[in-house]
Amino acid sequence: MKIVWIMNGCGLVNNAITGGPLRFHEVSSRWAKAQTDFTHVLLTTSGGEGMLRKMGCVFPAQHLPASILLKKEPFKAFRFWSYCLSASYAWLFSSRLPRADVAITVSDYFCDIVPALVMKRINKKMKWIAWSYHKETHPAKRPGNRLMNEITWRMQEWSFKQMVRHADSIWISDSFAGDDITTRLFELGVEKNRIYRKKNGVDIDFINNVPIVEKKVDAVMIGVRPNKGMADIVPIWKEVQKRRPGTTLRLTGGMVPLERLCAEIKQAGLADVIEIVRPEGGYSPPAEYYRRIKEARVLFTPSREEGWGIAVCEALAMGMPVAAYNLPVFQSLFADTFLAVELDDYSGFANNICRVLDNGELYNQMAEQGKKFVTRYDWNSIAVQELNKFKQIMELP
Repeated sequence: MKIVWIMNGCGLVNNAITGGPLRFHEVSSRWAKAQTDFTHVLLTTSGGEGMLRKMGCVFPAQHLPASILLKKEPFKAFRFWSYCLSASYAWLFSSRLPRADVAITVSDYFCDIVPALVMKRINKKMKWIAWSYHKETHPAKRPGNRLMNEITWRMQEWSFKQMVRHADSIWISDSFAGDDITTRLFELGVEKNRIYRKKNGVDIDFINNVPIVEKKVDAVMIGVRPNKGMADIVPIWKEVQKRRPGTTLRLTGGMVPLERLCAEIKQAGLADVIEIVRPEGGYSPPAEYYRRIKEARVLFTPSREEGWGIAVCEALAMGMPVAAYNLPVFQSLFADTFLAVELDDYSGFANNICRVLDNGELYNQMAEQGKKFVTRYDWNSIAVQELNKFKQIMELP
């Protein structure tokens, strides 16, 4: 059984680990140990391979180009050009694509969908399993560049249509965000039996083995991007300072260029209480990453758009209270294990952060509740469930 995993969304960038590649590695590495007669091959870009090697992935890789001459991404919008180049190469040089019994697209980006379509056209017996995480918010309602949001929204619509027409199975997040995708796929005519609801998770054993460290900051935010609440950081933390002067915040994880945010932090007089931690080379080994998170007391996540919420799940596994916006996806997954406020309620958000930091009984209650709750999202059990589903699709014993 030969599985080709398609993951081209990283382009040339290998220094920021995102949810899709992380999920791929956690699941595929466990499949490889449990089912030794499977052969796994990556179809990815140079950035994608670099990211996965840092995670510990050892599967052989075949590259699709993400640039003609450049080795580094000169600016963020270049990523769309990388997607176009990878997809065009797969279409024009189809004979160079690997042959497989099954292709699994790790995202619904069109640069992953096109190679799967081409491979299936060449080998009609090949099965295609398509993964998707969340439905893009309409461009008029999504923060960030309107033109880029319009493009990504329309390209996802195209991807959904191809998945409905050609994928043998579509794996959607078992969350409120997955409900949105499922509704759209049903509108496009997909049959119910082709939908599988997959879970995300965390490596609880690994997290527990990272030593407990001294708490050095009050709160940490993981991943700083427009749709993750980048514009909310300064107004919320100004409210925090009114209630609890000196409360500190660490920004870390995958981040977009932060020049404008840094200027806003300085202008607001918050430079002494907000630190930005950028690991050398843009990547931290897992143990170092979790240690940096454990140095904080509370997870601050003003995200406005989530497909699942791995950062929240990781924080709960570490025994950290979580303060977040009351997103439906968080409610559906994590129930009452986090402190929630409605969107744009900066005052309420600040109140929650200060309240849990100053109330030891509440802090300990939330910490224990979160650790107990999150055991349902352990990667070991999730990988077993999904391997059984995979065998069912492939008609294996």
